[in-house]
Amino acid sequence: MKFLDRLFKILISVKLAVVVILVLGILSAVGTIYESKYDAEYAQKLIYHSPLMYFFLGLVCVQLVCVMIDRWPWKPRHAPFLLAHVGIIITLAGSLVTRYMGLDGSMTFNIGQSSRHVTVGERELLVYASFDGQKFTPVGSRIVDFLLQPPDKHPVAIELGSDRIEVLDYYHYAYRKQEIKPSDSEFDGPAIRFQLQNDRVNVSRWLFLGRGQGKDIADLGPAKVVLTDSPYKNMGLNAIVFNFDPAKKQIKYEIRSKEGGVSKTGDLEEGLNVETGWMGLQLRVLRYIPSAKQVTTYEHRDYPTPQTVSALKVKFNDEEHWMGSNTVLRLFTETNVYVLSYGNRRVELPFDLTLTDFRVGRYQGTMQAMSYESDVLAKGVGKTTISMNNPLKHQGFTFYQASFQEDESGKPVMSILSVNQDPGRFWKYLGSLMVTLGAMLLFWEKSLKKWIKEGEQGDRA
Repeated sequence: MKFLDRLFKILISVKLAVVVILVLGILSAVGTIYESKYDAEYAQKLIYHSPLMYFFLGLVCVQLVCVMIDRWPWKPRHAPFLLAHVGIIITLAGSLVTRYMGLDGSMTFNIGQSSRHVTVGERELLVYASFDGQKFTPVGSRIVDFLLQPPDKHPVAIELGSDRIEVLDYYHYAYRKQEIKPSDSEFDGPAIRFQLQNDRVNVSRWLFLGRGQGKDIADLGPAKVVLTDSPYKNMGLNAIVFNFDPAKKQIKYEIRSKEGGVSKTGDLEEGLNVETGWMGLQLRVLRYIPSAKQVTTYEHRDYPTPQTVSALKVKFNDEEHWMGSNTVLRLFTETNVYVLSYGNRRVELPFDLTLTDFRVGRYQGTMQAMSYESDVLAKGVGKTTISMNNPLKHQGFTFYQASFQEDESGKPVMSILSVNQDPGRFWKYLGSLMVTLGAMLLFWEKSLKKWIKEGEQGDRA
């Protein structure tokens, strides 16, 4: 009992309350520094949602309960004090409900497209398998957090019968590099590095046919350069078409005009130099690899930039590969094809949402967006408009207009909605109301006591 009494006195002491407040303030300051130095996700996982932060917030709740018990038996004058303390506890509990039971993500779709999938912040590894090269079925999945649980300390592996996918390394910030290299596999397709040049233009690109890839296109505005293993039709554009014959492992080139005619044709060879007939452009084949593979590597970075992504190094049957976030990696055996996906987890909604139209209002004389809104169709609500100040609420979900994407001409082609489901919202509002009401009553009570005391002194005088 003496130990419990001593512990209780410590929990209700002002000294401990000051220490807890100081620690929470320091953690919040460190979180702010991390967020500005790195990003919001980094700060949330390492600071705001860390066990240390949760411990001290839990200690706040324990202290508040102990302080209220210490005032027992309660009297009417304790009402403001109790309201404020209970309100803080309810607010923190509501935040905990939101954290673990709520949904916060985004939905992206084109005009005319329907979707019911919300992309959230959690990361997931997914594996699909095909045994006939056409139909893919999911064969494995795992929610992962490599920032808090790096694979060198917490190994991650997905068993696929006699095959095995293992995560070897993780970069939270990485710069992507791609190279085209010769391949020894007969299943790999060709690669061509070409150059188009005149007095004003100098463009060089790679074209590459990966496994199962029918064509690769370099879109150069008024012209296209295409590497394909099937017939290709150019729609009103000048085009250079490299036709690959898989059986003969040969490529023939065709230079086509926008009217549809073929002006020049011949066999492709490295060092080819030919006039296209358009604006004095000259075609050069700088490199030709009959059987090529695309090798992707990632360089580690200490801090984020607009070009950095998170990246994984995986091992599949003694072969190592790199892949970035929200990308897929194709893995082959003699009989099976696997597709490994690493990226943000997608949550399925109980209903479809269809984007029927999207509009952008712009500031006069500029292309800067002033407002934007989506016309959507959902079962149970019909057609409705979602704008920046007019969200859609349906079946417990709230849809906000977050952003949009546009094509090169400035025409909007895609709407981005923020999707939120917050089961803790009521409790956070209730707790905040109780804290506010308690503070107001406490202020009113002090003012009332002061007014009564001044009145009594006036009567005596």
